[in-house]
Amino acid sequence: MFMEKMHNASNSGVAKAILAVIAISFVITGMYGYLGASVDTSAVKVNGEEVSQHQFQQQYNDEYQRISNQLGAEFAAVADTPEFSQGLRSTVLNRLIDQQLLTQYVNDLNLTVSDERIKQEIVRTPMFQIDGKFSQDAYQQVLRNNGMNADMYAQYLREALRLEQLQSGLIETEFLMPKTQNEFAQLFFQQRQVRLARLPLADELDKQAVTEQEIADHYNANKSAFIVPELVKVQYIDLTKAVAEKNVTVTDTAIQQYYQDNKDQFSTKAQHHLAYIQLPNEKEALDVYEALRNGADFAELAKTKSSDKLSAEKGGDLGWLNNGDLPKDFEDAATLVEVGQYSTPIKVDDNYYIVKVNDRKEAVVLPLEQVKDKVIAQVRQELLNTQFYTMEKKVAEKAFEDQTSLASAAAVVGAEIKETDYFPRNALPKELNFPSVVNAIFDGDVSQGNVNSEPMNVGEQHSIVVRVLDHKAQGTKSLDEAKAEITTFLKRQKAEKAVFAQAESLVKGLSETDTLPDNVKFGTEQTWLYAENKDPALNDVIFAMKAEDGKKAYQAAKTNSGDVVIVVLDKIENANIEEAVRHQFDLQVEHNKATDLQVNLLKSLRAKAKIEINEDFMKQQSE
Repeated sequence: MFMEKMHNASNSGVAKAILAVIAISFVITGMYGYLGASVDTSAVKVNGEEVSQHQFQQQYNDEYQRISNQLGAEFAAVADTPEFSQGLRSTVLNRLIDQQLLTQYVNDLNLTVSDERIKQEIVRTPMFQIDGKFSQDAYQQVLRNNGMNADMYAQYLREALRLEQLQSGLIETEFLMPKTQNEFAQLFFQQRQVRLARLPLADELDKQAVTEQEIADHYNANKSAFIVPELVKVQYIDLTKAVAEKNVTVTDTAIQQYYQDNKDQFSTKAQHHLAYIQLPNEKEALDVYEALRNGADFAELAKTKSSDKLSAEKGGDLGWLNNGDLPKDFEDAATLVEVGQYSTPIKVDDNYYIVKVNDRKEAVVLPLEQVKDKVIAQVRQELLNTQFYTMEKKVAEKAFEDQTSLASAAAVVGAEIKETDYFPRNALPKELNFPSVVNAIFDGDVSQGNVNSEPMNVGEQHSIVVRVLDHKAQGTKSLDEAKAEITTFLKRQKAEKAVFAQAESLVKGLSETDTLPDNVKFGTEQTWLYAENKDPALNDVIFAMKAEDGKKAYQAAKTNSGDVVIVVLDKIENANIEEAVRHQFDLQVEHNKATDLQVNLLKSLRAKAKIEINEDFMKQQSE
């Protein structure tokens, strides 16, 4: 069972330890249920014990926020879909059920944690330490930030440690002997050289026949396979920036007018070449100011007196600065001072400054020819914004006035009406795959047809208007509708069985000469590594084959797609596993085994538990 999991080791991190994840979740949201909080209603009852609606709602909100933070800007695209909300509710509910089942289980096992152990864990917790030592202030601050007191946190910690005991006990109940572990590692990392001979199905397919009774029996035994999902066929108008641009023209008059109205956008900023001396108090500032008045050199005083050592090294020089780069008091002082002069001491925050203006550049309006491209771009964008809004408004009005079709709405702006084939909720054409559009098509007023939607904004200067042409509710194909599909399936099934029998017969007669019929030939040699899992069905066969005394081995097999092949195992090359790789592999095996045990425990507990979900509450949550 573990070999099947190891080929996708990257996934194991997600499922490292269900119990550990559950234990961690107590910190944020799990306390109320474990402290025996009294509630009037429940989200679910597990063996008669309630999990409160408050608990459910709090975990739902926390998980919602966590996913929002994780996905960032992409979150909005999925947050409003029914699938997301339903999936999140299911995840949270099942997590709470698992928590309750495990708590009940550790109670049955009488697992306990002493008060002394609780104290030790608190003192050792890094977030309660300052400079490596426990801090009572830090401890209390963390508790206050999480809305907890010392008794609540101790109870949380006790439950987490009891679950940790359970987890450790499970892991210790099952282990691999060193010899088995070595064999397992060798098999996982070894390479196998194989060749494949594919047996053609075409000839055998032509020979197969199925009866009406076989078709009916298969249909009746597998009706769930013939469920047809809810389907819709729609027409839509895609209002985009490109459609609006058709009616946007930037004239010379518009360019001139925009330039005249917005000259400040096309001007260089006024600049000052400044220097300053920073001083810690008014007395020192006045002393330096007096020295300057008596002829002292500004740069030399800055070097020896300024408390801003970085600028002091440059004689207080700050270089060229735009208006607005410095605090207003600096700007005001610099504006009043002539070039080559310095200001009286000014106070900014807790320091005093003497500001000198070395040079000044006034703002200059750039000529139109120099900024024309920028002006055109801004005029075009403004006209485009106006045009798109106007276009969207016209389409909305026509779509509402004429509900017989989208023709009037499309004609008013010269847009194209597009039409889809039938599609289900989970396979929308990419042009319509937006939450608001999905909801309108399948759940809104337009879902039953003969109604135009209003323009739905799906992006910057991008709206969509839809009309459902036909709506087919979920159903099941009739026997007549499924007959052709079943016939093809049963014929292939029979052909595969017949060809596989032929392959097994051929394998019995094979020798070192690889003698096969003319229409069956081995391909070129391939190197297979178990972890790559190129073809799961074939992978298991290849790595179960045994080659004795270096001889070739042969085996009939089926690929994942159902093709029949004969495998010849030419060579096995055992791996020379580096110590670090082997250590990591052993840890991964241990994690997988622990996860298996934990999952199986929860399955067992669920199978015996009485779980009563408050359907009214859950339905209320979905509305």
